[in-house]
Amino acid sequence: MQKLSLAVLALAAAAAVPAHAQSNVTVFGVLDLAARNVKNDASQKQLAASGLTTSRIGFRGTEDLGGGLKAHFWIEGGLDPDTGNATGQTWQRRSTIGLQGGFGEVRLGREKNTSGVTWEQLDPFSDTGMSAVGRLNQAFTATNSSYPRSSNMVSYYSPDMGGFTGVFNVAAGEGALGNKHVGGRLAYNAGPLFAVVSYATTESSPTIDIKRTTFGGTYDIKVAKFFGMYSKTDAGPADQKNWLLGVSVPMGATVLRASYHKMDGGGTISNREARQFSLGGQYNLSRRTALYATYSDISNTNTAFTVATGSALTTGRDSSGYEFGLRHSF
Repeated sequence: MQKLSLAVLALAAAAAVPAHAQSNVTVFGVLDLAARNVKNDASQKQLAASGLTTSRIGFRGTEDLGGGLKAHFWIEGGLDPDTGNATGQTWQRRSTIGLQGGFGEVRLGREKNTSGVTWEQLDPFSDTGMSAVGRLNQAFTATNSSYPRSSNMVSYYSPDMGGFTGVFNVAAGEGALGNKHVGGRLAYNAGPLFAVVSYATTESSPTIDIKRTTFGGTYDIKVAKFFGMYSKTDAGPADQKNWLLGVSVPMGATVLRASYHKMDGGGTISNREARQFSLGGQYNLSRRTALYATYSDISNTNTAFTVATGSALTTGRDSSGYEFGLRHSF
């Protein structure tokens, strides 16, 4: 009987080995802190997170189901390493589960939607820190929660078809205004050229849907990478247009970045305008660790956009800031 039990245990252990070998879980993250000075109505010195790359911690994993089919999960939450997440840890950056195979990929959960991903890819600063393209993003209503992420979302990602890829998102409103969201995008990526167009709509009130169309691209000539974006957002009687031109220049371990971004209001906010100019430099100490410096300036006309959280800003006044930071990924 004892020999039989040992044999059963040995068979069970042997059967578990290949199953374990086909699964993996990775812990990953970023810690990014910078000494920063932000000048709004008054200057404020800070030790601030996420100047170059958003600080985060996450867990992701895949399981090979055979026949080219894989299951996967991704849980990721933002970090505030300057305070140790004094307000508590959440997982609102991404929390998805999905399946992928020859048909493409299906994801369920919260993640960046098509507008959020597109604005990030068309910004040399990756929509992060004081120079983020999202700084000049008009808050039309308190119930517009569709930028840059959506909750309760089902997403389909197509396979690569000769350089073309497509994405479709649909998020359930679940009875809350601002949550119901539908979006899609088509991208082409081959050689030095990346081009993309995206469209999304969010139900912000019983009578108003916020609709955003974005298109643009990048062109990489090795010694420099050029960025261009145009986006229009319609929100009933009001709208905004955003233009961005940018460049990144790799020089060995150093990367230099610059961008010019303009926002024009239309309709009931046609008197609102803002312009942002940003410069940044990054020096890679290794593949995972970098030093960086950034300067950004926003000129406001009947708006009060700021380069970062700081003192209050009077409508129509300018905001500027600079920082020196350290980023480490793991």
